[in-house]
Amino acid sequence: MTRRKYHLVRWPKICKSKKKGGLEIKDIKLMNISLLCKWWWKLENEQGLWQEIIRYKYIKNKSVCTVKYRQIDSPIWYDLMKIRNIYLQGRKIKVRNGQKTLFWKDIWLYDQPLYLLFPDLFAMCQTTGLDCISIQV
Repeated sequence: MTRRKYHLVRWPKICKSKKKGGLEIKDIKLMNISLLCKWWWKLENEQGLWQEIIRYKYIKNKSVCTVKYRQIDSPIWYDLMKIRNIYLQGRKIKVRNGQKTLFWKDIWLYDQPLYLLFPDLFAMCQTTGLDCISIQV
């Protein structure tokens, strides 16, 4: 008696179009990232009950760039925090009145905040009391 064998195919191959030999199945990971990025956008640009709850519970008066994940936070917030850097790529920061803008801790250039790019300069500013500079227009 012959035994049936499974034929394994790599996920990227399955996601290709039928013309390219795939099955045209959408990449679930990319779809999830897209959905979470849409939630970040709605959180920043729309008003509603869930936005108010999320802002009150997690963001408070902080910038999106400086919010941290805590162990007591929900799994959904954890997933949002995992893709935050993807959402923020290529974005501009609107300073507005400067209340939520942190000079050293917000990401201005590249993919890191200034305190990581220039740790010696940041340490000097901390000793002089200039570590919490906020920009005011």
